[in-house]
Amino acid sequence: MAKISSSTIDEVNDRTDLVSLIGEYTRLERRGGDWWGCCPFHNEKTPSFHVVPSRKMYHCFGCGQGGSAINFVMEIEKLGFMDAVVQLAKKTGVEVIYEGNSIVQENPLEKKKDEIFDLYSRTSGTYHYFLTETDMGKFAYDYLISRGVTKEIIKKFQLGYSPADRTWLKKFLLSKNYSNEFLNESGLFSKKYPDISFFSDRLMFPIFNRKNQVVAFGGRLLHGEGPKYLNSGEMLQYKKGETLYAFNFAKESIRKEKSVIFCEGYMDVIAYHQAGITNAVAPLGTALTEDQVRIISSFVDTVYLSFDSDEAGQNATFKAILLCRKMDLPVKIIKLDGGKDPSEILNKFGVDLLTNAINDAIIDTDFLLSALATRYNIGTPDGRTQASLAFFSYVDSLNSDIQKDTCLEKLCQAYNLKPEAVKADFNNRDKARTRLRTPSTNNNDKEKIPEKIVLNAETRAMLAVISNVDYFPMMRSNLSVDDFEDVLARDMFIALEECYREGSMSYDNFLSKCTDERVQLIVSQSVTSGEFAINSEKTVEDCIWLIRKNSLERKRDRLLNQIRQCQGNTLDEQQKLNLLLNEKMSIDLELRKSCKKDAIG
Repeated sequence: MAKISSSTIDEVNDRTDLVSLIGEYTRLERRGGDWWGCCPFHNEKTPSFHVVPSRKMYHCFGCGQGGSAINFVMEIEKLGFMDAVVQLAKKTGVEVIYEGNSIVQENPLEKKKDEIFDLYSRTSGTYHYFLTETDMGKFAYDYLISRGVTKEIIKKFQLGYSPADRTWLKKFLLSKNYSNEFLNESGLFSKKYPDISFFSDRLMFPIFNRKNQVVAFGGRLLHGEGPKYLNSGEMLQYKKGETLYAFNFAKESIRKEKSVIFCEGYMDVIAYHQAGITNAVAPLGTALTEDQVRIISSFVDTVYLSFDSDEAGQNATFKAILLCRKMDLPVKIIKLDGGKDPSEILNKFGVDLLTNAINDAIIDTDFLLSALATRYNIGTPDGRTQASLAFFSYVDSLNSDIQKDTCLEKLCQAYNLKPEAVKADFNNRDKARTRLRTPSTNNNDKEKIPEKIVLNAETRAMLAVISNVDYFPMMRSNLSVDDFEDVLARDMFIALEECYREGSMSYDNFLSKCTDERVQLIVSQSVTSGEFAINSEKTVEDCIWLIRKNSLERKRDRLLNQIRQCQGNTLDEQQKLNLLLNEKMSIDLELRKSCKKDAIG
């Protein structure tokens, strides 16, 4: 194989700004004529990564990594030598020559990447045109405006609209000389029906890499039936767990502020950026991953979490705290009062409330102690034990013994516990868990479903979905966790939701998220028995409808109580009464529909 000429290698190294290149991956600070920062190749808090621009070299005194710009790209991007040279040559405008003056033959994979980047950029521009310049995209554009999104932000984030006609995109791209084979492998079309667009009639969010190249899309449904969000699958140019939404827009602010805000979704990020808080990013349809935290770890001193306040969001917050703490990153939690998300807060109350919420963010220790006190009944010995056991996993994530001792002291103060008892449970958790279990008098109990567990409509629906997870998108599009009355069914729904967000719906992943042994038992027995293998779709549909109906009836009953208590003597009370009556009318309408469905069924 021909070698790249030494003159090309020298020119690439000479033209590359090593400080700017490395600065894309870690925060560097100048000390004299050199630069120092935390190493991007291993976790550290004290900077040991040394960059010497005059010599075009770097070295980490912690892990020993070092070399030239080419070595850096090889290691950070996991490329071979020649591919690294080619990548830097493109970046610096150097023509790559082989020995013997032959022109470089580009790596096929790198060539394909470039073609995909070109395709996704063209498609993103087309979606943006449909949103901003056509009548078919006007309703999506109006939706954004109604959410307070400005024209400037729409342009900056290249927001778009995918037409309802699912065959149009293929025809359009074929007319631009893309091959049918290439398009079928692009991720833009259905695997089963390659002429059908993967995205249709959706508000589109282009996903960029750190080099501002479009690598994937997210699509939000604004009307009709189907999953609320669809996201591109993983491809050559795109790994979900290694990408952060809006990092390309946020990286300079993250570096400057030395902090990052992790949000739950696209619109949350956009709201923060519109408010001028431009260090906000989001995971991509998954729970926060170690690789995503590592992207920002060398840039920040503090991580802010701004996830939803529902149970799934709280669980995501808890897991994110542990992940960040294991990487020695301090964490604060942003609590948004007065709205369900940053976008609503921004629309209702303006920038100041968002800014104040960040300034008032609470440290993770205080957040966890408060959240666990709400989740468990700390007024009882068992409740305090459960809350303490949950808190111990946080203590385990800390890297300093002083931090661990301090947190255990906080636990004692918060729940009025004796330090020696807490220490004993911390050091022997199996014994603490044993105290929580009810002793069994029958050796065969483990093989049976406990008598106190009744398989009602809610638990049966969840077991049917767990037996065939393909039905979960249908369930989550019709129900929320608040629709469940049964505690076990709620826990199963939350566990499945977490699996769905992580993109891993495996049976093992689900069981790993179930802390209640009873749930593990009835699930394993139901799945292995094949009880829900027959007519599972109809079972799920019927149960969804019944759960929804029961939930509406409970809401109506609560509304009736509120209506009875509302006197309507003042203007405010009259307005409140009108709102309650309108809400009740809406619920009554849904219930009448359910009655019709029952009659037809």
